[in-house]
Parts: sequence; structure tokens; C-alpha cells
Amino acid sequence: MGVFWALVTPLLMLGVFTFVFTEIFQSVWPGTTGKVDFALYLFAGMVAYNLFAEVASGTPRLIVGNPNFVKKVVFPLEVLPLAQVGSALIHSLMSLTILIIAKLVFHQSLSWTILLLPLVYLPLLALSAAVGWVLASLGVFLRDIGNLVAVVVQLLFFLSPITYPTSNVPEAVRPLMWLNPFATIIDAFRAVVIQGVMPQWGPLLIVTALSLLAAVLGYAWFMKIKRAFPDVI
Repeated sequence: MGVFWALVTPLLMLGVFTFVFTEIFQSVWPGTTGKVDFALYLFAGMVAYNLFAEVASGTPRLIVGNPNFVKKVVFPLEVLPLAQVGSALIHSLMSLTILIIAKLVFHQSLSWTILLLPLVYLPLLALSAAVGWVLASLGVFLRDIGNLVAVVVQLLFFLSPITYPTSNVPEAVRPLMWLNPFATIIDAFRAVVIQGVMPQWGPLLIVTALSLLAAVLGYAWFMKIKRAFPDVI
């Protein structure tokens, strides 16, 4: 099946979550009716978040798993986390294609706002690269950090508005929700792909600027600490 394995996990998760939230919890996405709309909104959130989750889960052992690149050849190690981001992006685009096809099949329409997707992907890719560089370098010194990352990725999944809309979060804790950059990214993703409206430019621009800054700092951290890799591996 090759690269199509990349679609199996999100599709299985989509089926399970759709069943649990629509059949057991009887959840309905605000402003919509039916299970199809809930599945589309849910899958849109998963497409955006899974890119980051794949990078975060795959980078802690990236350097450790390629010792020859550290000791035996001259290789720009900083490229490895970027390669992980690129792989995750390809998988994300495959899932996005399925989402777009489903939108066309069930809604018979697709808004021009989908052309804004590169602007939504930009902070997601920058944040993923930043986390990738940091985790790849830390994985050299803290070999079990992958266990912690797995827990954090799961927690962030449920703390991000993937299986629920941001409007369902209680007012008292909603400001804390906006501290999570994925809340802004996922809402913007749904806006341009599913709803056909403009994203909230203010929060999106702030998240983009902070994500780009994080990428610069993550790269600088990696370049500084990679000098110690040969002594540890």
C-alpha cells in the first residue's frame, strides 16, 4: 500500500471519533445538521493537527537513529527534522485531498478561500519545524523523551478544538484555550476549507509571527548543540 498507509490511521480515527461523538454522545456541530458535517469538521481539525503530531512523535529518535550521519560522514544534520516535516506535509496533503473530495461530494461546493490554505499551513509548518529541531537535539541526550512527547501529543489533541468547536469551551477558560496556537490554526483551517470564510486575521498573524520566531530560535538551538552530538552518540 506504500504511502497510503499514511491515510489509514487518520481515517480509522475519524470513523471511531465520528461514531463515538455522533452516536453515543449525540454531538452536533453548531450551525450544522447531520453526521456528515460533524465528520468534515472533525477531519479538518485532524488534518491540521496530525501534521504536527507526526513531526513531534518522529523527531526525538531522529538523530540517535542515524548515528552514521553524526560520526562517519559530513552531513547537515539540521536537514533531518526538515525532512520529517516534509514527510508529514505530504501525508497532510493526502488527507487534505480526501477532505476536499468529501466536501465536493456532500456539499457540491468549494469556496475560493481554499486558496488561502498556504497562509494557514505557514505557522503550522514553522511551529512543527521548531519543535522538530528542539526534540531531535534533546533526543540525543534524553533517550526516553519520546515517552513524554507521546503523552503531550495526546493531551494537546484533546486540549485543541478538534473534536469540539472553540465556542463550546466555557467562557472562564476560553482565554487559556487561545494560548494554544493550534486553536487558532485549526479554526483558520476550518474557516477556509469547510466554511468558506476568511480566517480571523489578527490571531492568525500573531500565531504566524510567533511560530516563525520559534522556528528561528529552534534552528539556532539545534546548530549550537549539535556540536556535542558526536561525544554522546
